[in-house]
Amino acid sequence: MKVTYIEHSGFLVETEDACFLFDYYKGELPWMEPEKDIVVFVSHKHGDHFNSEIFRLLEEYPHVKYILSHEVPVKWFIAQEAEKGRDVEPYLCKVRKKQDYEFSLYNGKTLKVHTLKSTDLGVAYLLDYEGETIYHAGDLNLWLWAGETKQANENMKKAFYTSMEELRGKDIHVAFVPLDPRQEGDAFGGMEAYLELTNTKIVFPMHCWGQYNIIREFLKAHPYYGDVIQMIEREGQEFIV
Repeated sequence: MKVTYIEHSGFLVETEDACFLFDYYKGELPWMEPEKDIVVFVSHKHGDHFNSEIFRLLEEYPHVKYILSHEVPVKWFIAQEAEKGRDVEPYLCKVRKKQDYEFSLYNGKTLKVHTLKSTDLGVAYLLDYEGETIYHAGDLNLWLWAGETKQANENMKKAFYTSMEELRGKDIHVAFVPLDPRQEGDAFGGMEAYLELTNTKIVFPMHCWGQYNIIREFLKAHPYYGDVIQMIEREGQEFIV
């Protein structure tokens, strides 16, 4: 499995016969083999997780499917393409929190997707494909902020751990989990909880806003995760996992 870090929370995961693109909003999209299935995931509509440029992939690749959180705007795209005489609705699937979905890919294989409720907007994704489990958190994180009220942060903890219960004890091959430096002293909490609750082999920190030193800081504080946490240093960085 090949993983390419694009930018922020955007990653491309490539298997032998499929590509999974998560939360692209900017950066250079890697080239993908046209004969492969390409499944594009959008966790929510925030501008740092969604860019309508993803719909241009339909112009280049024949086997594209879009899995989008229900609030992501697509009506304009459907109408625009309808004016050209093109029906794009079969390529789009809207999903909601805490649901299970099965998708038949063009290659004849099945992709299973479970959605978790985010602690911000939209969903997180848990994928099962050909025996491999992939998790992309979107904005599901322990968002504690120094400027918030005690009650607000307590409510956040409750919401976060409620969602995390769905992952307790799960064996996950590759995960993409927020590690946001804006949280300052609370930045490690969500990652720590995720690692403690799951059995994950490889974790890619994301949502770092280009401040990759926070990954080094996390590893310095938690050296026992040195084989798990991947050190991202630049856009376009590739990993074989």
